[in-house]
Amino acid sequence: MVNPNSKITSIVIEGSKEPDLAGEYVMDVTEYSEAADDLHEEITYYQLKHSSKRVDQPFELSELKNTITGFADRYRDHLKRQTVSGGTITFAVITNRPLSDTFKDGIQAIATGEKPETKFLNTLKRYTQLADEALQRFCAAFQWADDESNFAEQKSELHFEMASFFAGVVEHEEINNVVELVQKQVLPGASGKISPENVLMCLGVTSKEHLFPAPPKFEPLNNPIQREQHAELLAQIVDASEPVIIHAGGGVGKSVVCRLLADDLPTGSVGIIYDCFGGGEYLNVIKKRHRYRDALIQIANELALLDLCEHLILRSKDSEDDLLRAFLSRLDAAGKKLRQVNPNSILAIFIDAADNAEMAAADFGEQGFVPQLLRQQLPIACRIISLCRTERVNLLAPKQNVQQLPLLPFSQTETLNHLRKHFPNACADDGLEFHRLTGGNPRVQANAINFSSSSLSKVLTGLGLGRTVEEQIAAQLKDAIARLKEHQPSIFQQQIDAICLGLANLYPFIPIEVLAAAAEVDSAAVKSFVADLGRPLWLSDNSVQFRDEPTETWFRQEFSASPEQIGSCINRLKPLATQFNYVAEVLPILLLRSENYAELIRLALSDELLPESPIDKRNVRVYRLQFAFKAALRQQLYADATKLALCAGEEMAGDQRQLELLGKNTDLIAPLQSPQRVQELAL
Repeated sequence: MVNPNSKITSIVIEGSKEPDLAGEYVMDVTEYSEAADDLHEEITYYQLKHSSKRVDQPFELSELKNTITGFADRYRDHLKRQTVSGGTITFAVITNRPLSDTFKDGIQAIATGEKPETKFLNTLKRYTQLADEALQRFCAAFQWADDESNFAEQKSELHFEMASFFAGVVEHEEINNVVELVQKQVLPGASGKISPENVLMCLGVTSKEHLFPAPPKFEPLNNPIQREQHAELLAQIVDASEPVIIHAGGGVGKSVVCRLLADDLPTGSVGIIYDCFGGGEYLNVIKKRHRYRDALIQIANELALLDLCEHLILRSKDSEDDLLRAFLSRLDAAGKKLRQVNPNSILAIFIDAADNAEMAAADFGEQGFVPQLLRQQLPIACRIISLCRTERVNLLAPKQNVQQLPLLPFSQTETLNHLRKHFPNACADDGLEFHRLTGGNPRVQANAINFSSSSLSKVLTGLGLGRTVEEQIAAQLKDAIARLKEHQPSIFQQQIDAICLGLANLYPFIPIEVLAAAAEVDSAAVKSFVADLGRPLWLSDNSVQFRDEPTETWFRQEFSASPEQIGSCINRLKPLATQFNYVAEVLPILLLRSENYAELIRLALSDELLPESPIDKRNVRVYRLQFAFKAALRQQLYADATKLALCAGEEMAGDQRQLELLGKNTDLIAPLQSPQRVQELAL
């Protein structure tokens, strides 16, 4: 039930979801699952039998009379209600006491159409009130597991199974949470139902983001050009025995190459891409991507979705060393599983924009995961490939043995192919000129085509040979903004400047309504600006973001706001804090940038300007306290820092108590039934 791929939708303790059907009294546990076609529901009815004295004495048919009769009564009722769309029905006995060979052989013989011992057959017919084909189908639906261990051994097994989901040591309290989840469903008045969400909550998982905290934010690939280096890079990755760094200047196409390589690995291989840039989210203080707890959890659980390893569940107490060890063990397990099918397969983990992760880590005063990961001894089937800018390779602190592979700009042939995607009649001379003017940089080329796409001649005449790629990109963006202003009255020119100022000083993904409020314009004006500027901006889910880092860098440099301007922006955004989580999250950053430390600390210690959702409210409150605490320390405001630390500690402690309360009280509590019965069901 912990695995998102699991087909189990719920289980019911001491009964079923069909209490009006016959045989309800023998149903100790009922399991409901989606069928393989995802359209039908499969049901398994279990009876649990535990023995402490006659552990070695086999069950005979006569001792299972009530179980068989109850199962058969339920089976007949299902036959009466059966429809063409009905799912599979299964009956099972789980016990620590063996079933006799006579019983197992007899059931198996009937299920396969063979004739069992006559006395057994007659007795079974009398118990089930079934015969011929109906009896055969009933026996085919009958299963057993008669080698279960006793209570103490099962609790030990539960400890071992739970340990496989965590990075550190499993505490008794965590095990007890799971046991109590089952125990309370035995109580009078309880629903008896347990869902995957109930189990995950016992393990501290309250949302999908807990398991997948940093999903990739790549834009769709539209007929990408496979690079001439593709085969060479792929071969070097496959043959690598140490981590690999693929590096290039800005705009050369590292992310696209990364995605194409991941899709073209040897047969049976798997490629996972971790997106450190995240469409600009790497700078979002509440959605960080550089930490162990974000990156390693995301990658491990993507592997778990492929059934290559166990899921990795994060706990607040887990250290970075614990997470790294657990992550490496999952890489080892995943690689071995792949090689059981194909001995030549590999597991390739691509870390895109690794340098951005390290820049964010330095900005937040935290430790990034990439340098340490590049220093690990990798499992034999595993490859780690980091992608970054050439001038930032040093941020990853690679050892001498880390192979560094340069990714080159477009060749003349690649440039011509790129040009012909947009201008099919372009000749070789056009391609040569386009290549010369753009330096073979794919991003410069894409921007040039986007800004002057009406004709090839305008594309070529609109290009100037800049000294660097950054200068060319900056010139393209500056010209694009100037062209937008050129034929607009002054009031609309001011709106464009205001929108650019908002884009430069807020953090992705910026809701359209928030950007409009910050710029004091209508939402329609923002949408028009995004549409007119085109490729450098990306509109996704009614939020706007920069398409790439060079665009982001240029906007932040060109339209950097003063503390006074940021203060005015704060006043315009405050009324939206309860409506947009984004505003509540970004206010502390803006207050810090406006140098309004007193208001930052006051806001963190208050309940003002928080989202309406209880969960979001709690998350933003904790974030504000942590952010303000760090700011207070940097400003040497130690008295304020002490207050903030105490409030943050209380908030985190309260969060843990809430999780425990939710995990233990999904139903009303009532007096216990038989303690032995509770323990049997729990284990």
